[in-house]
Amino acid sequence: MSLAMAQQQQQKQPRLIRLFLQLFLFTLSYRGTCGYYEEMRYPCAFIDTTNISGSYAMDSSFNGSYIHNWTVIPREWVAIYDFVIEDGVRVPARRHLRGCVCKQTPCVRFCCPDGQIYDLNEKQCRQPHSMSVNNLPPDHSHMDIELNNGSLRHIELRSLYSIHVETPCKHMKALRKNMEYVHWTLHENGTITHRGHMFTKHYCFTPLQLANASWDWQPLACAPEKLHFILGTREWTYAICLFISIISMFIVLIVYIMCSEMRNSFYGMAIKSYAVCLIFGYALLAYLTLHDPANISRAGCRIIPSLALMHLLLSFYILSFISFKLYLSFHGVVLTKLMFWLIFTPIAFIAVGWSCFVCFSYHGSKLVFGSDTCWFDPRNWSVMVYFFAPIFIACAISGFFYVLSLIYLSEQPEIEAEKNFESIEKNRFKSFWKFFGYTALAWFVCVCSFAFNYYRGERSHLNYAVCICMAFHGFAALYALIGKNQQIQNFLRRIEENNDDEISVPMSSF
Repeated sequence: MSLAMAQQQQQKQPRLIRLFLQLFLFTLSYRGTCGYYEEMRYPCAFIDTTNISGSYAMDSSFNGSYIHNWTVIPREWVAIYDFVIEDGVRVPARRHLRGCVCKQTPCVRFCCPDGQIYDLNEKQCRQPHSMSVNNLPPDHSHMDIELNNGSLRHIELRSLYSIHVETPCKHMKALRKNMEYVHWTLHENGTITHRGHMFTKHYCFTPLQLANASWDWQPLACAPEKLHFILGTREWTYAICLFISIISMFIVLIVYIMCSEMRNSFYGMAIKSYAVCLIFGYALLAYLTLHDPANISRAGCRIIPSLALMHLLLSFYILSFISFKLYLSFHGVVLTKLMFWLIFTPIAFIAVGWSCFVCFSYHGSKLVFGSDTCWFDPRNWSVMVYFFAPIFIACAISGFFYVLSLIYLSEQPEIEAEKNFESIEKNRFKSFWKFFGYTALAWFVCVCSFAFNYYRGERSHLNYAVCICMAFHGFAALYALIGKNQQIQNFLRRIEENNDDEISVPMSSF
C-alpha cells in the first residue's frame, strides 16, 4: 500500500512542476503583452504630436478622424496624453488629445516667428541687429530642399511640410565643427542630414550669420542647462575643511570610547553616535565635492547623496534628544543605554525613510538627486525644503528643551544646584549647549551662503566662509565636548598622572 502511494506522489510531482511552469510562462506572457500594450498605446513619438484638443471631430463616415489646421488626422493617430515633454523630461499634465500631425505631413520647426532670430547667448528670440534692406534674415516661406530624386530646389515649405514655430527646449545650441557652422540639408521627408549624419528630431531652425555676413538656416539642438563641475580652489578648500572636521570628530569618538564613565551612559552613547554620523556624512560630502558627477554612475549619484543626507539629518536629531535627556536629568529621571537605543531606533528609521523619499522625489521636472548634480541643485530651493527645513525642526526641538531647562535651573535654589549629581549634569548641560551654539552658527552660515548665491545666480567668496565654518565645527567639538566637559577632563588627568607615575619610578625598585 505504501509503495502504491509513493508511486502516485511521484506521478503528482511532475504534474505540479508542469503546472508551476505553465503559470510562470503565462505570467511572463501576460507581462510581455502589457509591456507591448504600453509601447503601442501612443502611435508616435511625442515630438511628432501636437495638442488637438478642441479640434473638429468628423462623424463615423470618416472613421472618427480629426481636422486640425486643415489637416485630416486619422483616429488611430490620436491618443489621450497625461504628460508633456519639457527639456527632455516627462512631466505630468492634464489629460488632453494629441495627434500625430508629423506622421500625416512631415514637420519643419522654426525657433522664432518670421523676422526674428534665436540668440544663442540670451537663449531667446530677438530682432536681428543689422536691419539693412540688403541683409535681412530669410523668411519662413522658402528653403533649399533635397528632393527624393536627389535634386536640390528652392521650394515653398507649406506645399510639402507642416510648419511649427516653437522651441522644443528652453535652451538651444548650434552644432559646430572646427568652430564653424555645419551646412545641414533638409530632405523632402523632413529629415536633416550632413554627410550621412542625421540630425535629431528635437530641433528648430533659425537663421544665423556666417563669417561672410550671409545668412544660413541652422538647426538648433536641445541644450539642457547643466551645472558644470568645477574642481578649483573653493572645492579643495571645502574638502580639506571637511577632513579637518572629520579628524576632530574621530578624536571625540575615541576619547568617549576610552572614558569608562561615558562609554555606556546615555549621554556618552549619544555623543559617540553623533560623531559617527558626522564622520560618515562629511566624508560623503567630501567625496561628492571632489568627484565629477559624470564619472559617477546614475545609481551612485542618487545613493551617495541619500546616505549623506541620512547621516547629517540623524546627527541633528541626536542633538535634539540629547537636549531632551538633559532636561529630564534635572528632574531626576535617569535614562540608560537601553533607553538610548529605544529612542535612537525610530529616529534612525525616520531618517532612512526621509532619505529614500528625497532620493525618489522630483523638484519641478527633475529628480532631486541625479539630474544635473549628485547633491542638491543650488539653482533651486530643493536644499531648503529637503535638507535645511528638517534641520530647522530639529534645532527648534532642541531649543524648546533648552528653554525648559533654563526655566527649571532659574527656579532652583543655589544649595540644591551645588549637589554632586546636579553639578555633573549642569556641566554637561553647559558644555553641550556651547557645542550646539557653535554648530547652529556654522550651519546658519551655510544657509546664508546658499541664499546669497541663489539670488546672485553664481557662487561668491562667501563659500570660503562655509569652508571655515566646517573646520570650525570640528574644533568646536574638541573645545566644548572634551575641553569643557568635567568628566572627560578628569579622565584625561588620570591618564596623565598614571603616565607621570610610571616615568618617576626609582631605579632601586628594579
